[in-house]
Amino acid sequence: MNNIFYYETIIGKIGIVENGMAITQMNFAEKMPKGININETVLLKRANMQLQEYFCGKRKIFDLPLAPSGTEFQQKVWNSLLEIPYGKTKSYKDIAKNVGNIKAARAVGMANNKNPIFIIIPCHRVIGANGKLVGYAGGLSVKEKLLAIEKQNYESIIAIRSYQVKM
Repeated sequence: MNNIFYYETIIGKIGIVENGMAITQMNFAEKMPKGININETVLLKRANMQLQEYFCGKRKIFDLPLAPSGTEFQQKVWNSLLEIPYGKTKSYKDIAKNVGNIKAARAVGMANNKNPIFIIIPCHRVIGANGKLVGYAGGLSVKEKLLAIEKQNYESIIAIRSYQVKM
């Protein structure tokens, strides 16, 4: 049985869904998917805790079982998104190249748009070839905020490492 629970975050209310074994989707609104129980499970609590740590800059990598539902191509794109390091961005063209079809940047954009587990599968780290922010299910202001969180914390890590090396 699938379960959902809603959590308040710095980017608004987020619903997290699990199937008893893995996180399957997230949503921004109180949009209730059909056939799902409102039930805060141990896995959902763990996912929320990791999201809150991410928002505070304490978590760079999520450690959760994931089971997004999508086509074979979408799965390839989503796996490629998981390879984008914290604090970094890639273009749609970069992802297309990574999944083996350099001409598929538009299809990558569509797969990115269908990512059912945003933030954890970091579709917000994908930007236009010109470096501009383009498209995000939660809106560009949310994408900008997520990237700002990562940039700030990434630069702090680099500054600390630089300081440690100089000692």
